[in-house]
Amino acid sequence: MRRGRKHSVRLGSAIVVSLMVLGACGSDDNKSTEGGATDGKKKVAIGMVGPLTGDNANLGVNIRDGVKVAIDEWNKKSTKFSYEMKEFDTQGDPAQAPTQMDRYIPDGSILGIVGPAFSGETKAVIPNLQQAGLVMVSASATNVALPTVVPDAAVFHRIIPDDDVQAKGVTDYVIKVIKPKKVALINDNTEYGKGLWEGVVKLLKEAGIDTSTTDSVDPKSQDYSAAVNKVKAAKVDMVFYGGYYAEAGRLKKQLTDAGVKAKFISGDGSLDAGFIASSGAAGGEGALLTCPCRLATPDLPGKAGEFAKSYKADVGRDPGTYSSEGYDAASLLIAGIEAGNDTREKLLSYVENLTSFDGVSKTIQFEANGNVKAGDVFVYEVKGGKLTELGKTSELAK
Repeated sequence: MRRGRKHSVRLGSAIVVSLMVLGACGSDDNKSTEGGATDGKKKVAIGMVGPLTGDNANLGVNIRDGVKVAIDEWNKKSTKFSYEMKEFDTQGDPAQAPTQMDRYIPDGSILGIVGPAFSGETKAVIPNLQQAGLVMVSASATNVALPTVVPDAAVFHRIIPDDDVQAKGVTDYVIKVIKPKKVALINDNTEYGKGLWEGVVKLLKEAGIDTSTTDSVDPKSQDYSAAVNKVKAAKVDMVFYGGYYAEAGRLKKQLTDAGVKAKFISGDGSLDAGFIASSGAAGGEGALLTCPCRLATPDLPGKAGEFAKSYKADVGRDPGTYSSEGYDAASLLIAGIEAGNDTREKLLSYVENLTSFDGVSKTIQFEANGNVKAGDVFVYEVKGGKLTELGKTSELAK
C-alpha cells in the first residue's frame, strides 16, 4: 500500500452481528438528503458528522451544505449510484460523539463519513472508526495529535492543514506585520483551541516576544471579566484567542467594552459571521481571523468561484468557512465510489492509495499519516461588520 498503514479494521463476527442488529433496531430519525428515485441505481450513503446545533453550529452547517452540493451534483450525473447524505449532530461535543457514532457505524449503507468536524469529537471516535474500517475525511479537525490517537490508523484523513501549519502562519504575520512587544494568549481549553494556542505561544516565545500573560476561559460562561481584567492590567499590544467564534466574539466585545485597544487575532474556529454577531459590529471591528483555508466567493477564478455560485444557487446563501472543504471531502469519497469502490473496505483502500484529487479548495494529497500536504494560511479582518480577506500570510509577512 502506498502509505503503509496497518488495516487492523476487522471486527469479530459477534460484534458485527451486534452492530447489524443495532442498525436494524435503532432509531431512523437522522436527517438525510437524497437525490430522488433510484431508477435502478445502487443506493449508498455518506455520513456527515459534526455540530448542526449549539453555539458553534455554523461551522458544521457550512460543511453539511458543502456535502449537500456535492451529492446533488453527483445524483444528476451518476448512472450507477444514488447518493444520500445522513446527518449526525454532535453539537461539537466530545461527550456527544460516541452516541452519534453508535448510530452511524452500524448503518451499512454509510460507506464513508465527512467529519467529524471538531478535534475533540474526532479524537473520541477514531479508535472505533478504525475498528469498523469506516473511512473518515474531516473538513476541519486541526489538532496536531489526531493522527497519533491510534498509531497507523488507516481510516484517518483530513483535508485542512493542522494547527502547527496555522500557528506558523499566524506568528509569521504577527511578527512581521503587527510587531507586538507583549501579547496576551487566551484559550478555551478544548482540543482545538488549546492546541492552536500552544503552537502560537511556542513560536512567539521563540521570537523573543513577551508571552507571560496567559489565561483560559470557560466556553459555557457568559462573563470573561477575569480574563479581560488580566489583559487590561498587563497593557499588552495584542491578544490571541484559541477557540471558536461564539466565545471569541463574546471575549472581543468585552475587551472592547473595557477599553482594551490591543489588536485581537484568532484562528479558523473564529472565522465565521457568528463572530460578528457575538461581538457586535462595533465590538468586533478590526479583529483579525486566520484560516488554513480560503472562503469561496463568486469573484474568485476557476473552480472556487464556480463552486461559490453553485453553492449559492443550491443552498440559498454564500459559502462559509469549511464549505469548500466539505464539498471536496464528499466529492473525493463519491469519486471513489463511482470508480467501483462501493464497500467500506474498498473505499478505505481507495482513499488510502489516492495519489491526488483536484478539489475546489486545493489539490488534495495525503501524507502517510492522513494529513493533507500543507497549504496556505489566509488572514481576514472584520471591516464594517463584514469579513474581508487581506491575503496569504506568506505574502503579507514578507
